[in-house]
Amino acid sequence: MFEDASTETIKPSNNWKNKTRDQRISIVSTQLKKFAGAEDFVVVEADESGQIIIAIENGLPANKRGLYLLELEQYLKNNIDKGLHLWCEPVGDKSRLRNLRGVTIKT
Repeated sequence: MFEDASTETIKPSNNWKNKTRDQRISIVSTQLKKFAGAEDFVVVEADESGQIIIAIENGLPANKRGLYLLELEQYLKNNIDKGLHLWCEPVGDKSRLRNLRGVTIKT
């Protein structure tokens, strides 16, 4: 069950690392426009360690979000660099009832 636990994580190539932040964001943004349903996603950060942070502008249903983001990450790995990892920007609590009661959730 844990035979892959000690496997080293794939790191981004030197080609990815040598690009500027703006170049990396541009490359990822271009690929997002080609992936069905991700046209409205905004790239917040694309650092040289391979972490890509996106903001989901349109609400993506929670029951579809996980699988969709895994497929998107695999698409980016196949089309840009194998060492990329996709992260979502945290979204604040949108519940009006909790906001009216003064309850805050720290993320």
